[in-house]
Amino acid sequence: MMLRQRYAAALVLGLLASSAVLPALAQNAAPAPAAPATPALPDPPPEQLAAAVEFLQASGLTRGFDDMIPQFLQQANAVYASQRPELASMINEVTLSLVPEFVKQRAELDRNLAKLYTVKFSEDELKQLTVFYRSPVGQKFSTLQQDIVRDSFPIVQTWTRTLQESIAKRIKEEVEKRGQKL
Repeated sequence: MMLRQRYAAALVLGLLASSAVLPALAQNAAPAPAAPATPALPDPPPEQLAAAVEFLQASGLTRGFDDMIPQFLQQANAVYASQRPELASMINEVTLSLVPEFVKQRAELDRNLAKLYTVKFSEDELKQLTVFYRSPVGQKFSTLQQDIVRDSFPIVQTWTRTLQESIAKRIKEEVEKRGQKL
């Protein structure tokens, strides 16, 4: 856990020190919309929950959330520092001191998401999935998964457009066969 906190702190420091400039955010930004209520899931047996968390970590399914903490901290830091430039150093110090608090919340996300998997998979199935994701091919799949999904979008878009056009054409043809026009 300590290594994870150091990693997150290093990420935050790197992001804060980077030359990337965030767009100026309004001082009085509109409040964020209320988040939809999360479904109440039953608490699974601790062993099954642990197996689900281990599966999520091995699969990399939640890896994308790791960058959110430093990004959000960087954004908040930039907003407050732009509002009070004379406090920029203090704001940066406070932001860095909050890293461990928010890293804990990241683990909470994994536990809550793991509950979803405990509803769909038994403890044994989760362990089998974890074994797969820890295998060389599972690790490769985990690493390439986001790229595959991203690269799939144009293929799916072309297919759906062609499908929609074909359906419209065929309906028109069949209606015309029955003596009517659309």
